[in-house]
Amino acid sequence: MRAARFCLLIFAFAATALAVVYLRTQQTRSASRLLAMEGQRLELRSELWSLQTRAARLRSPQQIRQRVRTLNAAVQAPDEEAVLRGPAKLAVDRGE
Repeated sequence: MRAARFCLLIFAFAATALAVVYLRTQQTRSASRLLAMEGQRLELRSELWSLQTRAARLRSPQQIRQRVRTLNAAVQAPDEEAVLRGPAKLAVDRGE
């Protein structure tokens, strides 16, 4: 009877040790994935800032004038109907 208890105790310790090793490996993998995603987030954030500054430059009045000159485009004022109607309304603004 004493040998059976001893074997059961050894088995319980071995199972606990294996469970701890498994959980630690999963923790390490999760930490690694988290660091990789954090690095990717920082890269995407940097790219976003770059695109935002580029878009802001393209929207500047000086850039618009330069593109109009480059494309030889004729700039036209809005038609009278658009001016009389006022700004466009979005579906969200209707309250529906």
